[in-house]
Amino acid sequence: MKKIISIALVTILLGITLSGCIGNRLFSADENSITINSPIWAKGDFWEYSIKTPGLEISTTMVVSIDEDDNDYYIGTGSLEDAKRHAVLNYNPAIGRVQMSNFAIYEKNIPQLLMDFPLEKDKGWTFELYGKEQFSAIVTGMQENIANIVATSSDGSRIDYSFDKEARWLSNFTFTDSNGETILEMKLANYGKGFTGNSYFCRGGDLYDEKFTGPDVSVYDTIYINEGHDRYGDWDYIIYFLDANIGSSGSGELVLRDHLETDILVETLSPGTNMHEMGTVGGSSGNWTFEISLSGNAEVRMRIAGAIQYTYAV
Repeated sequence: MKKIISIALVTILLGITLSGCIGNRLFSADENSITINSPIWAKGDFWEYSIKTPGLEISTTMVVSIDEDDNDYYIGTGSLEDAKRHAVLNYNPAIGRVQMSNFAIYEKNIPQLLMDFPLEKDKGWTFELYGKEQFSAIVTGMQENIANIVATSSDGSRIDYSFDKEARWLSNFTFTDSNGETILEMKLANYGKGFTGNSYFCRGGDLYDEKFTGPDVSVYDTIYINEGHDRYGDWDYIIYFLDANIGSSGSGELVLRDHLETDILVETLSPGTNMHEMGTVGGSSGNWTFEISLSGNAEVRMRIAGAIQYTYAV
């Protein structure tokens, strides 16, 4: 009887031990052996992200829109406002076009390899983005369905992002500049198939981006934009994004107008103003001037871009 009990106990203990081995080691995937291949997209696939930028919190829908081009997926947004915001802020790296062959995104019409498939632990490559000459990327960790990637540039800027095999695209993306400030944070909120309706894309061209700090500033700048996009023609309209932080002792005024001297945008910046404003303007001359004057404790950043609007039926 004692032998039977002893054998039973040994059997139970062996079972517990083997169960632990199976759960923790024998059947757990070694991240060095995990490989994630490139996905396949179809018209109507969509991803929704929560997006944070300094002073602005929004959510945007990115919709895959496959045109007749055999080389690229065409990417639009679920709302026109998001498309305009991207054109002037350039925040979402995947809006516009993504190459079918390797899922490279486009920066100034040059494909950049954000992911180098197949993704494997410690795999490295380089790309350019956000005006930085080179980011050095490396896969820092692999899970069954997730590849974690870190990309750093020589000036100290950094991008942390993850590719999700099930979602078939990025599950998060955080861009931090050389000063340690988070410029963009994207987190996947939802994804799926079968989006129907219109998606939008605004082909943008950076025309102006300047920061101004009081106490005494007076600037008159001329912006020549009548040539439009160098490949796709005239702009449909001009998009601006204004960041203003005016202290209790500050004030200011800015004017954006075309060369026919018609006032298009006039903003009076009173003490205590804190604003993040996007808008569009149009004019008949195609040439513009931007004027700003500040006094006291005042900080302003003005970004201006030309845009060509496209609408895709999905």
